[in-house]
Amino acid sequence: MNRGRSRTGLLLVFALVAIGLLVLQESGQLQPVESVVQTVLGPIQRAVSGLFSGIGDLFGAVRDLRELRDRNAELEKANQDLLTQIAGLRGMQSENNILRQLLNFTQENPQYQYQTAAIIGRDPSPYLKFITLNAGSTEGVRPGMPVVTAGSVLVGRVDQVGLRSCKVQLLNDVSSAVNVRLQSGGVTGLAAGQADGSLLMQYVPLDAELTENDIALTSGLGGNLPRGLVVGQVVGIEKRDVDLFQSARLRPAADYDRLTVLLVITNFDPIEAADDLAPTPTPTPTPTATPSP
Repeated sequence: MNRGRSRTGLLLVFALVAIGLLVLQESGQLQPVESVVQTVLGPIQRAVSGLFSGIGDLFGAVRDLRELRDRNAELEKANQDLLTQIAGLRGMQSENNILRQLLNFTQENPQYQYQTAAIIGRDPSPYLKFITLNAGSTEGVRPGMPVVTAGSVLVGRVDQVGLRSCKVQLLNDVSSAVNVRLQSGGVTGLAAGQADGSLLMQYVPLDAELTENDIALTSGLGGNLPRGLVVGQVVGIEKRDVDLFQSARLRPAADYDRLTVLLVITNFDPIEAADDLAPTPTPTPTPTATPSP
């Protein structure tokens, strides 16, 4: 009973206080008190409001940063896809240009038959200049056949042949040598591969007139290569009066590092010098009997 009365009394006191405060509020008596409270609590309220606002901005910045990272990742992937497509298109365009040039060569030289082949390997040795093509005996390729590229440029000759592939010796291999003539003066010589990747036109007579930038073509001498294929360009002349011959340094016409697709001339039959120059056997005279004395 006492507890119930105490609670009732407290509620009554609170009610009276609340009514009194409302009356004072309406009459303007609490205005000075409110001013003091606002003066004291205003900075605290602003600080708390600024704190919560900063926390909200922080969470917003974190959310924006995550969205920015996701968007950046999407853009990077899209950029990589575009670069891949551009590289593919450029590769197709480059290959189409090469095939178009090779087609022009075949049309300009209808006397030959050709087998198109792509490079599938290169000799890793820095001293050997060989490439591997994806055409072999199945496609009619045989050792000694010339290998050319666009612009009637001679690349090399087939050295070894497998069932579906062949190995080609490039002109600048140290064991390669082809008979050439200069386009302007008709001077002939032997273009041999050098260790530095160049060609050296040897056995040129001392009285022959050589000029730089002249074009060296296959001469057809020896019968092991077609006549008129481009071999290289004169970039230097080596001549000494004490030597029996002068020589010319040639820059190969083909850029061997950039070759991708080539043509093998399949209907050119090299003439074997040994067979062509073999002496005709002479009949052995039959010995006659000597009469006895």
